[in-house]
Amino acid sequence: MKNKRKTSKKKIDFSQEWKNIIFNIIFSIIAISIVIIFYERIILTTILEGILGVIGLIKWRSRVTLSIFVLGGVWLSLAEMLIIYMSGAWAFKIPNILHIIPLWLIFVWANASAYLYETGKELKKIAEKNEHKR
Repeated sequence: MKNKRKTSKKKIDFSQEWKNIIFNIIFSIIAISIVIIFYERIILTTILEGILGVIGLIKWRSRVTLSIFVLGGVWLSLAEMLIIYMSGAWAFKIPNILHIIPLWLIFVWANASAYLYETGKELKKIAEKNEHKR
């Protein structure tokens, strides 16, 4: 008998976790693009980042993510304000909160916090699935 080799083509498993990661990547690209394009228009940038955050929170539907969103937005903005104020290491071109940071930065930090948490959750699920396959 001839030894038949099975040529198995690896398929990309577009599980729900991968779909969620793709959403998260698009979410982060949009968040970054909003700031790059509109940073000088503080109110518009704040509104767009806020709307994007709401879209993310609707998609993720988690009280933990909401808590991380709020905590990240508040704490990381305060930390950045404190660092800028104490060190003077950098400055924003158009700050409007205590003349230190722009208002939209609160939503950028909130979105980044939620994005990192949600992406970490999905990567953990993928890793757990791969462990079970072994």
